[in-house]
Amino acid sequence: MARRGRGSALVSSIWVVTAATAFPSPPAALVSTVSTPVPPRSTKLQPGVFRGGGGGGDVCLRASVLPDRDTGSEQDVETPLVRVSAAFDRSGHAEIGFGQDGSRAVGGSARDGTGAGGGGDVGASEEALRIYWKQRQKHIDKSRRNNKAMTDPDFLRKRTQSLLRVTDVDGDDFDLSSSNSSPGGLKADKKTFDWLINAWAFSSEDSAAENALELLRRMEALRDMGHGGIAPDVKTYTKVINALARAGREDGGARAEELLCYMRGDEGAAHGLRPNTRTYTYAIDAHARSHSAKAPFAAQRLIEEMESLRSKGDPDVWPTARAWNSVIQAWAQWRGEEMAWGRVGSGAERAEACLAIMEEWADATGNEATRPNSYNYNSVISALANSQEEGAAARAENILQRMEDLYRETGDEDVKPRTATYNAIIDVWAKSGEFDAADRAELLLGHMMELYENEDIVEAKPNVRSFNSVLNAWAKSGHPMAPQRALDVLSRMEDLDASGELSVSPDATSFATTINAYARSRTFGKAQNAYEIFLHMKELYDMTGKQSLRPNNVVYNSVLNACAFSVGDLEEQSRSIEIANAMLVDINGSPYAKPDQVTYGTYLKVVNNQIPFGESRDRVVETIFRRCARDGMVGEMVMKQMREMGKEEVYENLAGRTFWGDARLADLPSSWTCNVIEGKKRRRWRQFRR
Repeated sequence: MARRGRGSALVSSIWVVTAATAFPSPPAALVSTVSTPVPPRSTKLQPGVFRGGGGGGDVCLRASVLPDRDTGSEQDVETPLVRVSAAFDRSGHAEIGFGQDGSRAVGGSARDGTGAGGGGDVGASEEALRIYWKQRQKHIDKSRRNNKAMTDPDFLRKRTQSLLRVTDVDGDDFDLSSSNSSPGGLKADKKTFDWLINAWAFSSEDSAAENALELLRRMEALRDMGHGGIAPDVKTYTKVINALARAGREDGGARAEELLCYMRGDEGAAHGLRPNTRTYTYAIDAHARSHSAKAPFAAQRLIEEMESLRSKGDPDVWPTARAWNSVIQAWAQWRGEEMAWGRVGSGAERAEACLAIMEEWADATGNEATRPNSYNYNSVISALANSQEEGAAARAENILQRMEDLYRETGDEDVKPRTATYNAIIDVWAKSGEFDAADRAELLLGHMMELYENEDIVEAKPNVRSFNSVLNAWAKSGHPMAPQRALDVLSRMEDLDASGELSVSPDATSFATTINAYARSRTFGKAQNAYEIFLHMKELYDMTGKQSLRPNNVVYNSVLNACAFSVGDLEEQSRSIEIANAMLVDINGSPYAKPDQVTYGTYLKVVNNQIPFGESRDRVVETIFRRCARDGMVGEMVMKQMREMGKEEVYENLAGRTFWGDARLADLPSSWTCNVIEGKKRRRWRQFRR
């Protein structure tokens, strides 16, 4: 099979949709044959449009294409395709054939390869297929968002209980009639079972997988009793495996593979259960999301099994880039094997090796579906970012270079690096700890600007996150000029936004990260500088009213941190204490933020570092600790600071017992800790959800 869109312009190619489900050996005129669900009725495609579909009728595609290689003019082709039988509903499958005879004939059949000429460019047809799948997924996602029932656990629970009750052969309410007589009654049929299983899969409920499995077991029981109309099929089992995958359970991979093994066995075959690509993909997902140490090995084994089945002529199973992405994510979480002398192995290295295997398979077998795309490359980059391995940043940048080279050579949109890719690599540099990491991150940002401005890769357009990642690189760099370089980046964001050149108005994260660059530095006067940046942010918020500029806990705590680590003479210490007091007063009066355990812990750190021992300091500590306990914010950081300051008597006076030894947060009065949220990610989620 010719490689997808490589080295040739996109020209007018037409898809042919027929009622055929598969053919054992594709005719020579067919370059590729893919089994794909028929699009739902009235599904809109941009640039193409399908009409009809669900219950029969003509299916048409209008495909806007790039200039024709013969005439040089852009074409807009609308071609009536073959008639789809009424029995071929939206849940069925159709064959899409790509002709290679170079003709522009219409009609015909994918079975014999006539029609669907399309200039002989397979890349065009696959591009159209890619557009279709993208639009179809948007349609499905929109349907799920608009269907409130699918996101209402109480509704799903009641429906599931009702369905199980009326299908219980030993119960008094057993009834397999077409519908209940009560308003809003449900039909006890396969469609209802499938809908509920799918709804549970996307419900994010802890009990989702168990509910899906219980519905499946009931369908199996009814089938075995002769009620064939409710027999679960491949789609049903695939949906249940998806529910197990999305639940993220530790045993999800093993349970998903149990169902897969049943389908592949003699009993499954007797019921016509032949796993397909999606079934295998969800089973791999289940392993990847289980976070088990054995998950990547199981995922790798399944993808290799898919390739084995494809090579033996199974028309329903072939490895895809989507399935490989789950394998990559499974390896990304692997932290090596525990040996007597330590951990051995690198998940990031194994994830990186997957890209080479995918390329090798695509070249050797002609299965273009397994060639790496931007999602695969991005997943490997993410694995490298989280690995903290030496040289990870340089390896990630090599992957970016590979993507850029492939795109320039072939024009393949599937490998084009986009903003998210560049941002991920900037993040890798920020986390690397290498001496030149911040410089490399800022160079990459400049490269993005150049690509965008020169219209080389306009999708590399920098956004606010791009700049924030560079700010983070400078904040973590330990470079003596880090505060000034971060401030320069922040000023650059404001200038670009004001000029209209780029919409990169700094947000709260931009200001907090710049403040952190000062807090982590040895700069004299850092508390004052941090405070001035905070005041500038407040001024911008008051002027513009932008929600993204609203001061939050992260910003307040960053200024307090700069005060805690200020170095210098007595005047510098006094100014740090004044600013810390001003910040504590300000956050207590703010309608947008309230002190949390980090606020109180950081303020106690200011007291510990900046106020000399004495009665005044003791009174401040006791006042702050009492207020913290009253607010239910005594967390680990607060306890740590109290221990460091040796204020056992303050704790004993309030709690009536010592906190030395094995005292834990769980030992404290619940009213002291009731509002504590430990973990940076969880605290930020709460802050930005306000």
